[in-house]
Amino acid sequence: MIDLRKNFLIYGYGISGKSISKYLKRKKSSHKIYDDFSDLSSLKESIDLQKLKKNIKSFDYFIVSPSIKIDKYHILYPFKNKILIDLDFLSLEINNQIIFGVTGTEGKSTICSYLSQYLSDSYKTLIIGNYGNTILDKDNLEKILLKTKIIIIELSSYQLDKIKFLKINHAIITNIYSDHLQYHGSFLRYVKSKFKIQSFLNKDGYLHISNLERKRYSNLINTQNINIISNINFQNKIFGLDINLLNKYFTKNILSFCKLNFDYDKILKNLPFRNELIENKSFINIINDSKSTNLENSIKKINQINLKKKIIILGGNPKKSNIKKNIINNSLVLIFGPNRFIIMDKLKFINSRFFTFVDLENLFKFLKVVVHQTKWDVILFSPGGDSFDQFDDYTHRGRVFNNYIKKFKI
Repeated sequence: MIDLRKNFLIYGYGISGKSISKYLKRKKSSHKIYDDFSDLSSLKESIDLQKLKKNIKSFDYFIVSPSIKIDKYHILYPFKNKILIDLDFLSLEINNQIIFGVTGTEGKSTICSYLSQYLSDSYKTLIIGNYGNTILDKDNLEKILLKTKIIIIELSSYQLDKIKFLKINHAIITNIYSDHLQYHGSFLRYVKSKFKIQSFLNKDGYLHISNLERKRYSNLINTQNINIISNINFQNKIFGLDINLLNKYFTKNILSFCKLNFDYDKILKNLPFRNELIENKSFINIINDSKSTNLENSIKKINQINLKKKIIILGGNPKKSNIKKNIINNSLVLIFGPNRFIIMDKLKFINSRFFTFVDLENLFKFLKVVVHQTKWDVILFSPGGDSFDQFDDYTHRGRVFNNYIKKFKI
């Protein structure tokens, strides 16, 4: 258990760093703050690198931003056993709440959203973690948790790699594809980080996993308490496989297994910028999937679409992958941004053409001409890389795409 009387260093002053700093202040815990990229000299708790190196052994715990990789060259590497993240402190605050931990490559945020929507009519629910919400910085944290019955935590592989004290009742693994290899170094390490979620289960906790993933990784399952969810092939007219229906089925199975009250027939809202169908003037199926940051999954989506005239728009900063070439079939491929040639080099085109553009605006100038010259069935905006090359985040990227649909009258 974390001892709040000890001395803490917060390494990284992003969203989670600011949240935990406010929490420690409220708890009157001694702490310093350091960030590799920001000047924090205006903060009285800040410490510069020289002082940090000199006094590093005086700290009992090191709280890091989850995405920081602590390799053997990092200043904190000798203190790996003392590294925590913000979610570890939740163990000091939760009491009788039911905790769901959700991880996987795709569908984490969607499953979290569906769990909350299904349960919110009967229980006070809260979504935190990688979903983008923090609660440790709330002044009325105790009151919030007192009213909350269900806590849903979206957990990235970065977070699972570092958490030490979190306890959950239900561990959910949605699916596993190649992702975040630049951080983990290999696909096997990435997979093991996902299955580490089992180690945070309470004594009577359950792992929820699809039959397909259970068969693939049976050697990594180390709990007897397991709910195996059968794989059902839901279809729709665009993608073939209907991911949203699959995620709803997955969520309903979990809640039924847990014997929690929920409206089985409730109509759910889907996440914005995740396979979102956009209204347009050209009567084309235009899909905004700006949330996609995995090139492999973006290519799978366009290849699964069972329509003939297809356009896919790719961009962003692609992640390291164990797949050298992603085969893309029968599509017009439009690639934008500073990493367009890197993305292009990761693709193998079969009966497909491609064009590259400096930015999304120039791509739309071209797209307007193409759409007006030829009849197309579908345009899929599924970048397949993170958004930080040209945008604040994937929601900013998604909004810009929607605005261009209106501006260029697509």
